[in-house]
Amino acid sequence: MLSALRTAPRLQVSASAVRLQRLAACPRRHYASVLDSLPKPGDRIHGFTLEKTKHVPELELSALMFKHDKTGADYLHVARDDENNVFSIGFKTNPPDATGVPHILEHVTLCSSEK
Repeated sequence: MLSALRTAPRLQVSASAVRLQRLAACPRRHYASVLDSLPKPGDRIHGFTLEKTKHVPELELSALMFKHDKTGADYLHVARDDENNVFSIGFKTNPPDATGVPHILEHVTLCSSEK
């Protein structure tokens, strides 16, 4: 039996062929690619007005840019069929002057210094 295995022709399988086989075996995710099912610019939802939408096929998502009607706060919604849910809140905090003191304090506080 060993002699039969030694004389049998070997199949050369490239790494890209193996990746293609793995991708074909995995179920495809469905994502928010259809902008028809999403709100249209100008639509008002829960006190926000949709300003623009953008489909990003490379990331399998659609981005929706809202503005809050009362405060003017911007809200970026990422529509994607994914089980992971994340949110972030950011505040623009400009320093009162251009001396760089807040930046220096940030580095001293968070990164420490040997001097």
